[in-house]
Amino acid sequence: MIGFYIALKAKKMKDVARLQACKGELSGKQSEFHDNEKKCMEPELTLTTWHGNHAEEFDEVREADIHASYVELSGDQFTKAYDAIDAKIAELNAEIESIQATIDRLLAEQEAAREAAEKETAKQGSK
Repeated sequence: MIGFYIALKAKKMKDVARLQACKGELSGKQSEFHDNEKKCMEPELTLTTWHGNHAEEFDEVREADIHASYVELSGDQFTKAYDAIDAKIAELNAEIESIQATIDRLLAEQEAAREAAEKETAKQGSK
């Protein structure tokens, strides 16, 4: 019985470690994503590259839709992902604490039973 809880605790701890590693990777991706933000506004439209009504409409769409979505993704979406990871880590840590309490209780019960058996054996031996 105790072995089951020890294995369960190890699995939960492994899950926490994986989530923390994921959070680190996500941080790297967010940094990379932020560094590439300027690319969604390239190439810059000038009189020598493209101009006129279609160019202005394209630039407005690029600024209002593409760039705005990119900024939202690089900020808000990443924040939501971090929050979800942090919440799951907190949940797992609470489960780990509960499992550890169960392990401690079972070990104490096992020790008490062992001591009671030793006392009983000693009592039987003294008769």
